[in-house]
Amino acid sequence: MSGVPTIPTIAETNKLPLDKFTSVISLLFEPTAVLTQRIYDQRPFTSYDQLLDTAGSEIKKLSPEELLEVVNAHPRIGEKATNLSALSKIEQGQRATNEDEVLAKWAELNKKYEDKYGFRFVIFVNGRKKESLFPIVEERIAHGDRNKELLTGLSDMVEIARDRANKLLAASASCPAPNL
Repeated sequence: MSGVPTIPTIAETNKLPLDKFTSVISLLFEPTAVLTQRIYDQRPFTSYDQLLDTAGSEIKKLSPEELLEVVNAHPRIGEKATNLSALSKIEQGQRATNEDEVLAKWAELNKKYEDKYGFRFVIFVNGRKKESLFPIVEERIAHGDRNKELLTGLSDMVEIARDRANKLLAASASCPAPNL
């Protein structure tokens, strides 16, 4: 994964001050101060898996307002590339031949979803084509339950973070540690 950032080992991450720790967590989850602070307070971790398991547990303890802050930290699918983190650009896949139509459809679906539920649609894209997700979001708009949608989005965020950690650790194994 050329151009992908790397992350320090978990032992190094455990020793980072909050500002540098925030940089690592932001790579995994997108910037979310409330979750970062809760994870930071639970250090040390023996592995990134343990860190992410802790994140999943801490998410369950968040207030309704904090849950919305965390889920809304994640970028919208179909967001302009300039608004995406480097990892989100990779995860959201390659450009479609009809990219303008796909982005317009995502803008419409994101608006419908956010109007219905009050937060962003989050799904573990994992390189799937953006247009292949249309039936999923349409079904969830038509038949979803707000609380179930919020829990599903947050659960997917943890799985996205786990996938990112695995990829970043693999990249880090072949590159020197970053200067955070």
